[in-house]
Amino acid sequence: MITTLFKMSRPVNIAIAMVTLCVGYFLMGFAFWKGVGIGVPNLILELLSFAFAIGFANIQNDILDLESDRMNRPERPLVRGTISLPQAKAASIAGAILTLLCGLTDSLLLWQTSSPDTAVIPALFFLALTLLLVAYNSKLKHIPLLKNMTVAFLCATPLILNWLHSPVLNLDSLGKLYPAMLFAFLLTTAREIYKDLEDETGDLKAGIMTFPLIAGSTTARRFAGAIILFTWILLPLPVMQGYYPQQFLILTAITMTPTLGITLLMAGKKNYRKAQSTTKIAMFLGLISLVISTAA
Repeated sequence: MITTLFKMSRPVNIAIAMVTLCVGYFLMGFAFWKGVGIGVPNLILELLSFAFAIGFANIQNDILDLESDRMNRPERPLVRGTISLPQAKAASIAGAILTLLCGLTDSLLLWQTSSPDTAVIPALFFLALTLLLVAYNSKLKHIPLLKNMTVAFLCATPLILNWLHSPVLNLDSLGKLYPAMLFAFLLTTAREIYKDLEDETGDLKAGIMTFPLIAGSTTARRFAGAIILFTWILLPLPVMQGYYPQQFLILTAITMTPTLGITLLMAGKKNYRKAQSTTKIAMFLGLISLVISTAA
């Protein structure tokens, strides 16, 4: 059962969120091993909080999407019966509780070394994140396009937490993180549209209205492609603004350009699952490019 729950939690998404959180702190100049920024225990608690939050949200999503998954995702554990509905519900609730407990513990640790205003940030942040995830699964996911943008916003939340930990909340500190936030938001929005395109048949039978079903699959595919191209066009922007070094543009040209090209090619062939996976790869390559160029 543990292995099944681990798969249901979407470990790849958890890994991306964890890497994003660490990259964000690196961009801000935090050095945990030198005692600069928040401490190692705080970082571990925040990594665990994101892991539990993503896990509980995805398991809850599988519970609520059981009927549509019978057509769209027959390989999923709940559909196959490899785990029972009560077990999945218990795991989802446990994940939500652990998310809040880790956030609260993080705040209690910060209380010893920081001001009260700073110390409450993790507890309030993960409470808000938990509520947003519940709202998404219960309400927002049924609103076409808004559901895609909400998921995209959720993918940028590790970077938002990074910024909230900044000693000074101003545009200069945001400048180090906003390009990563923007790219994550745009690419995730496109990826979620590709996901809806893949699930069109099952969503239609289950009565779930998505952007491709309302606007048409061709319009949705073109819109997602336009977002991909817009993201690519924006890659030089943070370099021109002086936030990222020139190496970032070189690295993204070498890595992200062909990956995004493959994404568009796969989408044009209506291989939407492959388009989703290459979009995730592009996001990961972007994060690696940020780390390497900033370190250099």
